[in-house]
Amino acid sequence: MEEKDIICRPTLDTFVRFAIVLAAFFGFGLYFFYDGAVGYRLQNEVYFSHEAFANLGQQVEKSAPASWKAMTSSTPLLPAIQLEDGPAIVYSCEILCPLPKDCEAARSCPPEVQDYHAMKKGWNDCWLAYTARMHYPSNPGEHPHDQGAIREQWYAGTGCMIVSLIIIWLMVRTKGRVLALQGDTVKAVGREFSVSDITRLDLRQWWGKGVKGVAYATVNGRKIKMDGMTYGGFGKNGNAEAFMHALLEKYHGEILEYERDDAGKS
Repeated sequence: MEEKDIICRPTLDTFVRFAIVLAAFFGFGLYFFYDGAVGYRLQNEVYFSHEAFANLGQQVEKSAPASWKAMTSSTPLLPAIQLEDGPAIVYSCEILCPLPKDCEAARSCPPEVQDYHAMKKGWNDCWLAYTARMHYPSNPGEHPHDQGAIREQWYAGTGCMIVSLIIIWLMVRTKGRVLALQGDTVKAVGREFSVSDITRLDLRQWWGKGVKGVAYATVNGRKIKMDGMTYGGFGKNGNAEAFMHALLEKYHGEILEYERDDAGKS
Protein backbone atom coordinates (compact mmCIF):
# COMPACT_ATOMS: atom_id res chain seq x y z
CA MET A 1 0.00 0.00 0.00
CA GLU A 2 1.32 3.42 -0.94
CA GLU A 3 1.87 6.01 1.72
CA LYS A 4 -0.90 8.31 0.44
CA ASP A 5 -3.46 5.58 -0.07
CA ILE A 6 -6.66 6.32 1.85
CA ILE A 7 -9.19 3.63 2.71
CA CYS A 8 -12.48 4.70 4.25
CA ARG A 9 -14.34 1.85 5.90
CA PRO A 10 -17.98 1.81 7.05
CA THR A 11 -18.55 3.84 10.19
CA LEU A 12 -20.03 2.50 13.41
CA ASP A 13 -22.88 5.02 13.14
CA THR A 14 -23.89 3.43 9.84
CA PHE A 15 -24.36 0.03 11.45
CA VAL A 16 -26.14 1.56 14.44
CA ARG A 17 -28.69 3.10 12.06
CA PHE A 18 -29.02 -0.21 10.24
CA ALA A 19 -29.54 -2.01 13.55
CA ILE A 20 -32.26 0.41 14.69
CA VAL A 21 -34.24 0.00 11.47
CA LEU A 22 -33.68 -3.77 11.51
CA ALA A 23 -34.91 -4.03 15.10
CA ALA A 24 -38.02 -2.03 14.23
CA PHE A 25 -39.01 -4.14 11.22
CA PHE A 26 -38.11 -7.42 12.91
CA GLY A 27 -40.03 -6.45 16.04
CA PHE A 28 -43.11 -5.42 14.06
CA GLY A 29 -42.86 -8.67 12.10
CA LEU A 30 -42.92 -10.72 15.30
CA TYR A 31 -45.81 -8.62 16.59
CA PHE A 32 -47.84 -9.24 13.41
CA PHE A 33 -47.07 -12.97 13.54
CA TYR A 34 -48.16 -13.11 17.18
CA ASP A 35 -51.47 -11.43 16.38
CA GLY A 36 -52.00 -13.76 13.42
CA ALA A 37 -51.25 -16.90 15.43
CA VAL A 38 -52.49 -15.99 18.92
CA GLY A 39 -53.43 -12.36 19.57
CA TYR A 40 -56.45 -11.92 17.29
CA ARG A 41 -57.87 -15.34 18.21
CA LEU A 42 -57.56 -14.54 21.89
CA GLN A 43 -59.21 -11.15 21.37
CA ASN A 44 -62.08 -12.95 19.62
CA GLU A 45 -62.48 -15.27 22.59
CA VAL A 46 -62.64 -12.33 25.00
CA TYR A 47 -65.07 -10.42 22.75
CA PHE A 48 -67.54 -13.28 22.31
CA SER A 49 -67.16 -14.51 25.90
CA HIS A 50 -68.11 -11.06 27.16
CA GLU A 51 -71.19 -11.10 24.94
CA ALA A 52 -72.08 -14.58 26.22
CA PHE A 53 -71.74 -13.48 29.86
CA ALA A 54 -74.01 -10.50 29.19
CA ASN A 55 -76.64 -12.65 27.46
CA LEU A 56 -76.56 -15.27 30.20
CA GLY A 57 -76.86 -12.49 32.76
CA GLN A 58 -80.25 -11.68 31.25
CA GLN A 59 -81.30 -15.34 31.01
CA VAL A 60 -80.47 -16.13 34.63
CA GLU A 61 -83.27 -13.80 35.79
CA LYS A 62 -85.81 -16.11 34.15
CA SER A 63 -84.22 -19.41 35.18
CA ALA A 64 -84.43 -21.67 38.19
CA PRO A 65 -81.31 -23.07 39.88
CA ALA A 66 -81.93 -26.62 38.67
CA SER A 67 -82.54 -25.71 35.04
CA TRP A 68 -79.61 -23.31 35.12
CA LYS A 69 -77.26 -26.00 36.35
CA ALA A 70 -78.50 -28.44 33.70
CA MET A 71 -78.09 -25.91 30.91
CA THR A 72 -74.66 -24.56 31.86
CA SER A 73 -73.19 -27.99 32.57
CA SER A 74 -74.21 -29.43 29.20
CA THR A 75 -73.54 -26.55 26.77
CA PRO A 76 -70.38 -24.57 25.98
CA LEU A 77 -70.12 -20.87 26.65
CA LEU A 78 -69.33 -20.24 22.98
CA PRO A 79 -71.28 -22.17 20.32
CA ALA A 80 -68.35 -22.55 17.96
CA ILE A 81 -67.90 -24.66 14.86
CA GLN A 82 -64.77 -26.70 14.27
CA LEU A 83 -62.43 -25.75 11.42
CA GLU A 84 -59.18 -27.40 10.36
CA ASP A 85 -57.13 -24.85 12.32
CA GLY A 86 -59.39 -24.71 15.36
CA PRO A 87 -62.83 -23.50 16.50
CA ALA A 88 -64.51 -20.40 15.11
CA ILE A 89 -67.60 -18.31 15.79
CA VAL A 90 -70.04 -17.63 12.98
CA TYR A 91 -70.51 -13.87 13.13
CA SER A 92 -72.97 -11.68 11.22
CA CYS A 93 -73.38 -12.44 7.49
CA GLU A 94 -71.72 -15.84 8.03
CA ILE A 95 -68.32 -14.30 8.76
CA LEU A 96 -65.99 -16.74 10.53
CA CYS A 97 -64.02 -15.42 13.50
CA PRO A 98 -61.38 -17.97 14.64
CA LEU A 99 -60.80 -18.78 18.30
CA PRO A 100 -57.72 -20.23 20.03
CA LYS A 101 -57.24 -23.93 19.29
CA ASP A 102 -57.42 -24.79 23.00
CA CYS A 103 -60.37 -22.50 23.75
CA GLU A 104 -62.07 -23.88 26.88
CA ALA A 105 -65.12 -21.68 26.35
CA ALA A 106 -65.86 -23.55 23.09
CA ARG A 107 -66.06 -26.84 25.05
CA SER A 108 -67.84 -25.93 28.29
CA CYS A 109 -69.16 -23.15 30.47
CA PRO A 110 -66.70 -21.85 33.06
CA PRO A 111 -67.53 -22.35 36.74
CA GLU A 112 -68.19 -18.63 37.13
CA VAL A 113 -71.17 -19.00 34.77
CA GLN A 114 -72.42 -22.20 36.40
CA ASP A 115 -72.68 -20.43 39.77
CA TYR A 116 -76.38 -19.54 39.63
CA HIS A 117 -76.48 -17.27 42.68
CA ALA A 118 -73.36 -15.33 41.69
CA MET A 119 -74.67 -14.81 38.14
CA LYS A 120 -78.02 -13.65 39.45
CA LYS A 121 -76.34 -11.25 41.82
CA GLY A 122 -74.35 -9.70 38.99
CA TRP A 123 -72.95 -11.23 35.81
CA ASN A 124 -70.29 -8.50 35.53
CA ASP A 125 -68.68 -9.58 38.81
CA CYS A 126 -68.61 -13.14 37.45
CA TRP A 127 -67.01 -11.83 34.27
CA LEU A 128 -64.30 -10.04 36.24
CA ALA A 129 -63.63 -13.17 38.27
CA TYR A 130 -63.41 -15.24 35.07
CA THR A 131 -60.98 -12.88 33.32
CA ALA A 132 -58.85 -12.64 36.45
CA ARG A 133 -58.61 -16.44 36.66
CA MET A 134 -57.82 -16.78 32.94
CA HIS A 135 -55.49 -13.75 32.92
CA TYR A 136 -57.59 -12.17 30.16
CA PRO A 137 -58.29 -8.45 29.72
CA SER A 138 -61.62 -7.53 31.26
CA ASN A 139 -62.45 -5.03 28.53
CA PRO A 140 -63.27 -6.64 25.16
CA GLY A 141 -62.22 -5.09 21.88
CA GLU A 142 -64.56 -2.96 19.81
CA HIS A 143 -65.06 -5.71 17.23
CA PRO A 144 -63.95 -9.29 16.51
CA HIS A 145 -61.41 -10.27 13.87
CA ASP A 146 -62.40 -12.46 10.95
CA GLN A 147 -60.23 -14.83 8.91
CA GLY A 148 -59.31 -12.06 6.46
CA ALA A 149 -57.97 -9.83 9.25
CA ILE A 150 -55.87 -12.70 10.60
CA ARG A 151 -54.45 -13.41 7.13
CA GLU A 152 -53.51 -9.74 6.86
CA GLN A 153 -51.40 -10.07 10.00
CA TRP A 154 -49.48 -12.94 8.43
CA TYR A 155 -48.98 -10.96 5.23
CA ALA A 156 -47.79 -7.90 7.17
CA GLY A 157 -45.44 -10.01 9.28
CA THR A 158 -44.00 -11.69 6.19
CA GLY A 159 -43.47 -8.27 4.57
CA CYS A 160 -41.60 -7.03 7.63
CA MET A 161 -39.38 -10.11 7.65
CA ILE A 162 -38.58 -9.67 3.97
CA VAL A 163 -37.56 -6.08 4.66
CA SER A 164 -35.46 -7.33 7.60
CA LEU A 165 -33.63 -9.73 5.29
CA ILE A 166 -33.00 -6.90 2.83
CA ILE A 167 -31.56 -4.76 5.62
CA ILE A 168 -29.29 -7.63 6.71
CA TRP A 169 -28.14 -8.02 3.11
CA LEU A 170 -27.43 -4.28 2.92
CA MET A 171 -25.43 -4.48 6.15
CA VAL A 172 -23.33 -7.36 4.80
CA ARG A 173 -22.82 -5.58 1.50
CA THR A 174 -21.85 -2.34 3.20
CA LYS A 175 -19.41 -4.14 5.49
CA GLY A 176 -17.63 -5.59 2.47
CA ARG A 177 -17.20 -2.27 0.68
CA VAL A 178 -14.86 0.69 1.10
CA LEU A 179 -14.42 4.17 -0.26
CA ALA A 180 -10.75 4.28 -1.19
CA LEU A 181 -8.10 6.05 -3.19
CA GLN A 182 -5.17 3.73 -3.84
CA GLY A 183 -2.70 5.34 -6.14
CA ASP A 184 -4.80 6.50 -9.11
CA THR A 185 -7.52 3.93 -8.47
CA VAL A 186 -10.80 4.88 -6.81
CA LYS A 187 -13.02 2.31 -5.11
CA ALA A 188 -16.64 3.20 -4.46
CA VAL A 189 -19.94 1.27 -4.26
CA GLY A 190 -18.16 -1.94 -5.19
CA ARG A 191 -16.62 -0.47 -8.35
CA GLU A 192 -13.05 0.39 -9.27
CA PHE A 193 -12.05 3.08 -11.74
CA SER A 194 -9.14 5.36 -12.44
CA VAL A 195 -9.09 9.03 -11.54
CA SER A 196 -8.50 9.73 -15.24
CA ASP A 197 -11.80 7.98 -16.07
CA ILE A 198 -13.77 10.64 -14.17
CA THR A 199 -15.29 13.22 -16.54
CA ARG A 200 -17.21 15.17 -13.90
CA LEU A 201 -17.11 15.43 -10.13
CA ASP A 202 -20.27 16.67 -8.44
CA LEU A 203 -19.49 18.01 -4.98
CA ARG A 204 -22.67 19.98 -4.38
CA GLN A 205 -23.81 17.52 -1.72
CA TRP A 206 -20.35 17.06 -0.27
CA TRP A 207 -19.90 20.68 0.75
CA GLY A 208 -23.33 22.15 1.17
CA LYS A 209 -25.14 23.88 3.98
CA GLY A 210 -23.46 21.75 6.60
CA VAL A 211 -21.35 18.79 5.53
CA LYS A 212 -23.53 16.22 3.78
CA GLY A 213 -20.66 14.08 2.60
CA VAL A 214 -22.04 12.69 -0.66
CA ALA A 215 -20.32 13.20 -4.00
CA TYR A 216 -20.95 11.79 -7.47
CA ALA A 217 -18.30 10.90 -10.02
CA THR A 218 -19.36 10.55 -13.65
CA VAL A 219 -17.47 7.62 -15.17
CA ASN A 220 -18.22 6.38 -18.68
CA GLY A 221 -21.52 8.24 -18.61
CA ARG A 222 -22.62 6.74 -15.27
CA LYS A 223 -22.88 8.51 -11.94
CA ILE A 224 -21.11 6.68 -9.14
CA LYS A 225 -21.92 7.63 -5.58
CA MET A 226 -19.12 8.34 -3.11
CA ASP A 227 -20.68 8.37 0.35
CA GLY A 228 -18.38 9.88 2.94
CA MET A 229 -21.01 9.72 5.67
CA THR A 230 -21.24 5.94 5.36
CA TYR A 231 -17.57 5.29 4.61
CA GLY A 232 -14.90 7.05 6.63
CA GLY A 233 -17.13 9.63 8.20
CA PHE A 234 -16.26 13.13 9.35
CA GLY A 235 -15.21 14.49 12.67
CA LYS A 236 -12.28 13.58 14.92
CA ASN A 237 -11.65 10.05 13.65
CA GLY A 238 -13.15 10.39 10.18
CA ASN A 239 -11.06 10.19 7.03
CA ALA A 240 -13.66 10.91 4.34
CA GLU A 241 -12.51 14.52 4.12
CA ALA A 242 -8.91 13.37 3.64
CA PHE A 243 -10.09 11.08 0.84
CA MET A 244 -11.74 13.94 -1.02
CA HIS A 245 -8.78 16.29 -0.66
CA ALA A 246 -6.47 13.57 -1.94
CA LEU A 247 -8.80 12.91 -4.88
CA LEU A 248 -8.95 16.60 -5.78
CA GLU A 249 -5.16 16.73 -5.86
CA LYS A 250 -5.19 14.10 -8.62
CA TYR A 251 -8.32 15.15 -10.47
CA HIS A 252 -8.25 18.18 -12.80
CA GLY A 253 -11.53 17.85 -14.72
CA GLU A 254 -14.94 19.46 -14.40
CA ILE A 255 -16.20 20.06 -10.87
CA LEU A 256 -19.70 21.01 -9.84
CA GLU A 257 -19.94 22.65 -6.42
CA TYR A 258 -21.49 25.56 -4.63
CA GLU A 259 -19.34 28.55 -3.78
CA ARG A 260 -17.40 27.90 -0.57
CA ASP A 261 -15.44 30.02 1.84
CA ASP A 262 -11.92 29.23 2.99
CA ALA A 263 -13.21 26.95 5.73
CA GLY A 264 -14.85 24.72 3.17
CA LYS A 265 -18.40 25.82 4.04
CA SER A 266 -20.97 27.21 1.64
